[in-house]
Order: sequence, then structure tokens, then C-alpha cells
Amino acid sequence: MQAVILAGGLSRRLGGEPKAGLLVGGETLLARAVRTAQDAIEAEPGGNAAGRAAVVGPVEQLAAWLGPGAPSGSLKLVQEDPPHSGPAAGLAAGLAVLDGVEGRVLVLACDMPEAGRLVPLLADAVAGCGDDEGVMAVDSGRRQPLAAIYPLAPLRAAVEAARTAHQLENASVFSLVASVNTKECAVPAGLAADIDTWDDARLYGIDAPV
Repeated sequence: MQAVILAGGLSRRLGGEPKAGLLVGGETLLARAVRTAQDAIEAEPGGNAAGRAAVVGPVEQLAAWLGPGAPSGSLKLVQEDPPHSGPAAGLAAGLAVLDGVEGRVLVLACDMPEAGRLVPLLADAVAGCGDDEGVMAVDSGRRQPLAAIYPLAPLRAAVEAARTAHQLENASVFSLVASVNTKECAVPAGLAADIDTWDDARLYGIDAPV
């Protein structure tokens, strides 16, 4: 398994405050997401996370959000082109710096505080899938394409088709992954919740800056 963590949003409903840098339990949301992804990679037999995870966002800020204790040297940092052109473009940028076409890729938005509980459920679910199948979290009936594990080769093919058709910039992730064979993985309510507003943030003890 490899991983792409998306951290390039503009956080408009948070007044532009970057979600990746919000602190939950003394750790930024981005650092939590990266740790979760690397734990999932290393949990595989012979798993080694070094160089197998890409973080997509403003590269000059990513290191600060990852913090001094984060293994930033083992990550591939990249920004979507053009910047802030949406998660589909971000996913494409992340895949471009990962190696190979075999195996699977965990795709994870950085703003899911419960990612540490969510990702192991996805990993367990995908273990029972065929090589060309993936899984997507479904939380209270809501499908979450940025909390999913996809088969790498079909996802790369989907990205290339979208790129050829000039349909990556500001595109729907659902449309991007529509051709990828993905099963639903029902998870406990709230586990795939993300932080979009300050009301969401306060549920996790995060207050708006004064």
C-alpha cells in the first residue's frame, strides 16, 4: 500500500484558516493523518512507509504543519497544478510522485480527526477484496471518496483519462473515481466526519483564533 494525503484546500468556511494546521490533542490534523497513513502501510507484511506516502498542499507550509516530530523526510511533498485546483487535481499530483502501478493507495483528506480509527476499518475491509477492487467509507449513508483505499492501476488509468480530457481542475472526485471498482465500507457514525466549519472544529475542542 501507498498513500496520498490531501492538504491543499482553501478552508473558505473557516475564514481561510488552514485545516491542516489545526491542533487536536496537541497534534496537527495533518500530522495525525500522516501518522495514520504510515501506520497502515507499515502494518502490511514487510511494510515500510519510507517514500510511499505523498502529501499534497502548499509545500512551503507542509513542513510546519507536520511539525518537528513528524517523519517529513520520508514523505513526498507536492502541490497540485495549478494550486488550489481541487482534490481531484491534488490526487493526481500525489499519484504522480508515487511509484509503480501495483497494489493499492490509501486516499485520505487531512481534516478527519477520527482517521486513526477509520483507516484500520478500511484496511480490514480491503483485505477481503480482489486485486482490482477497493473500498470507500460510508458514514451515515454518506460516501466519502477521500477516505478510501483504491486499486492503484485503475486509479492511475482514471486520472490519465481525466487529464487527457482536461477534466482534473476543480473536478468532482466522485466523477474521477467512478470507473474504479470500489465497494462501500460502512463505518460508525461520525468516524469519517471532516472539519468544514468552526462548529465542526469545536466538537474536537478547536476554537477559532482570536
